[in-house]
Amino acid sequence: MASQAQTSEHEEIHYCEVHPEREATLRCNRCERYMCVQCAVQTPVGYRCRQCVRSQEDKYFNASDSDLLITGAICLVLSGIAGWIIGQIGLWLLFVIILGAPVGGLIAEVALRAVQRRRGRYMKQVSAAATAIGALFPVLYIFLQAGVFVPRLDVILFAGIAAFAVYGRMAMRG
Repeated sequence: MASQAQTSEHEEIHYCEVHPEREATLRCNRCERYMCVQCAVQTPVGYRCRQCVRSQEDKYFNASDSDLLITGAICLVLSGIAGWIIGQIGLWLLFVIILGAPVGGLIAEVALRAVQRRRGRYMKQVSAAATAIGALFPVLYIFLQAGVFVPRLDVILFAGIAAFAVYGRMAMRG
């Protein structure tokens, strides 16, 4: 018992570098920075601080801001065209469900090829949002012209499925 009390007296208390009021129980295995449990990120090689994880991720992401604009614009325009066609034809919901994912995948593939498959930290979110907004253009157009919301379930369903497919394809980056 006495030896346990002696070791606790000699142990130094460390504090998190991000949260100085919190006691640090862990150290980053890369930079040796002290960190609290909330700041620790578990990796396959041990715990790392968020700054080291972020710097490692930055090597993976090689897209510029213009690449985000390009993919967003391509997804917006192509999904707008697809949404407009679906809005004009008035497809059955079964066909919309069947066509939504392949059309979304095709839109994502065109956008990826336009930026030569460079990766961006927020590229999948920007592309999916642009796809949903573009595909909903017919519904928004009717609303702006007539001033009344016309629920076009086929277009709304297509927008959701296509945006989901674009997000998934951008995340795969094959």
